Amino acid sequence: MLRFYRGHRYHSVMPMIRRTLLLLTVLLVALATPARAGDEPIVATDLLRLRTVDAVDVSWSGDHAVVTVRSIETVDEPAPDPARARKGDHAADHAAANPTYEYRSHLLLFDLNDAERPPLALTSGTRTAHGARFAPKGRQVAFLRAGERTHDAPQVWLLSLDGGEATQITDVERGIDSIEWSPDGTRLLLGATVPMDELDGTPPWPSGRPNRAWNDAPFDDAHLTPRPDGTREEIRAWLDRNAADGDPIVITRLDFQGEFDLRDEYAFRHLFILDLDDPTRTPRRITSGFHDHGGGTFMPDGRTILFAARPPTNTHVDEVLGRDLWRVSVDGTDERPLIVLEGWDLRDPQPSADGAQLAFIARQSDDRLYRQDRLGVLALRDVGAGRLDPLWLTDDDTFPPAVDTSRWLPGRGELIFTCGIAGARPIMVAGPGLATPTPLVERDGDLPVGVESFGAGGGRIVYAATTVDHPCVLRVLDATGDRTLLDLNPWTNTRRIVRPKPGTLTRPDGTRVDYWIMPPAVRESGKTHPLVLEIHGGPAAMWGPGELSMWHEFQLLCARGYGIVYANPRGSGGYGYDFERANFQDWGAGPGGDVLAAVDAAVAEDWVDRRRLVVTGGSYGGYLTAWVIANDFRFKAAVAQRGVYDLSTFFGEGNAWRLVEWSMGGNPYESRVRDILARNSPFNQVQRIRTPLLIMHSSRDLRTGVSQSEMLYRALRAMGRAVEYVRYPDAGHDLSRSGNPVQRLDRLNRIIEFFDRYVMN
Repeated sequence: MLRFYRGHRYHSVMPMIRRTLLLLTVLLVALATPARAGDEPIVATDLLRLRTVDAVDVSWSGDHAVVTVRSIETVDEPAPDPARARKGDHAADHAAANPTYEYRSHLLLFDLNDAERPPLALTSGTRTAHGARFAPKGRQVAFLRAGERTHDAPQVWLLSLDGGEATQITDVERGIDSIEWSPDGTRLLLGATVPMDELDGTPPWPSGRPNRAWNDAPFDDAHLTPRPDGTREEIRAWLDRNAADGDPIVITRLDFQGEFDLRDEYAFRHLFILDLDDPTRTPRRITSGFHDHGGGTFMPDGRTILFAARPPTNTHVDEVLGRDLWRVSVDGTDERPLIVLEGWDLRDPQPSADGAQLAFIARQSDDRLYRQDRLGVLALRDVGAGRLDPLWLTDDDTFPPAVDTSRWLPGRGELIFTCGIAGARPIMVAGPGLATPTPLVERDGDLPVGVESFGAGGGRIVYAATTVDHPCVLRVLDATGDRTLLDLNPWTNTRRIVRPKPGTLTRPDGTRVDYWIMPPAVRESGKTHPLVLEIHGGPAAMWGPGELSMWHEFQLLCARGYGIVYANPRGSGGYGYDFERANFQDWGAGPGGDVLAAVDAAVAEDWVDRRRLVVTGGSYGGYLTAWVIANDFRFKAAVAQRGVYDLSTFFGEGNAWRLVEWSMGGNPYESRVRDILARNSPFNQVQRIRTPLLIMHSSRDLRTGVSQSEMLYRALRAMGRAVEYVRYPDAGHDLSRSGNPVQRLDRLNRIIEFFDRYVMN
């Protein structure tokens, strides 16, 4: 039974929550009437006004919440030079039309006991802050703040809620990436990356260099002079010096691509303890080994740390994908595996407040791409006795969708977690006393909600939600009900917002597919409008009305006179293992048929002009866009963004190269899968593409690789087809979500301008 603590007694609140949810349903259904009637249309530059929540932490008492708010801000620049303007300086004109923007994040403090008190800004200015955590007593906040320069690594800062300035307490060259407080508030557990040459010894796995061993060159030998005309040892040392300077880059590993650049060094995440009473404030490393140490949390006694790490093996670090749950003492001793489940990948250990139980997230490793992340619980006394038979709170039978992240409800034996499910991203509660997980936050009227982040403490849950009407609202759920703390984007109240209409269709093979249709923001009686088919990436991504990443793009297209249809075709997340695996060796025909069936449903709307259909998608959505226009010729124009079009090439140039084997059953050098790869590669159908196509890619995109787009463009251009190619310099795969704001605006307007050429009179 879920309970919240009030005073000195526990009161059952499940009946209250049921009544609250019923009341919320009635209220939200009332709000689900047609779109809020603002007077102003959404415009492209509204993107720059969006504020979102990156993280939430609630004090242990439940009295306060600290929230990380992300925004796009204009960078102050020198005033333009009138003399340059008089000379017709185009660079000056461009700079004036495109100010420089940057992302900033800052901390807001909320008093949860006083609904009328506005939030207090704990940080401000040009230096971003994030990763905030309350001390156990709730009167101090530790957080991460970047330096004065944008490339300065984040350090730990402490701030007293009783007043005074924040104080920097670490100065680590590569910065800190996470903070956790010890239960008694005397220590901080920190995560940081350590270069391999700062670790003792050499890795137990091979160096990857044929017929070479680790440290076999006398790099630091004072008696040896590196030179190109010397002995073998002198030449070897000279070559290694060049490689150490990054010219050239010597590639010796399997995972040699990052997101923007080649990975030319080994570095591993480790855990550190910072004793706050240590006058030197020097973090001490408590973990060892040439592998990453994920997460990190204290046991309630404060003497032991739990974390996820790869199993001990002599296999190269790039070839070991599984993780076990480990423990280490705060003094750095007794580092060893705690829970090893053969055939499972484990992460995110979460001990209960009394230390009796351990929750964690696990995924079977036999079918890694398609298996769902489950929420499991083990009694630690059973672990000590060697009995490893978890109680699965979610599984393929009771709750198939994959779990994102989980937390114990303070003082109780239940956990709350988020997951993707049928277009929603709800907050669920699960526990040994509940037959199946139960939603706490799920819908906005008849439409799913997307919870981006949450925190819990003292009987309160604070969460950031995306709905159709509000891209990001901060809310609190407790024994008194569910109320708004802050609408981060009140300017949207003046905008015309379009609400989608949900639908479900059944394909000939019995597959059920969810889809949503959005009409244009303004419609005239008897007039028809063009329709955009939007396709999500992944392929295991999932869209719904609470999808923050697409909120602005969808509303902008509707404001510009377009209708939209989007769907979750087979292979999407949020529908369980069988649905997600339904695209195995079938990235094109099956999912393509699903999204085209959604188009068939949408064109039945009386406002849709079936002669003016266009299509776009990014990443896997770019792939499926190319597939669709090679097999269906009703679209007047298409935009394929950052896609993969030839799976054999993708194996070599994309850092997501493992998708080839996991989704197609093998790699390009294996004869048994060559026909499968060829059949699933849109590039092999390029001669069938006659739809005018805009291809977009980023020059530093190492997730999908630029040659994919180059091949597609060159083939179409050589055949004289209608094609245009746009490349964004210094941008990566996530351009549309976190890229340069001006480039994001350019992308949106280029998509619309290209469509307008073919479907707007």
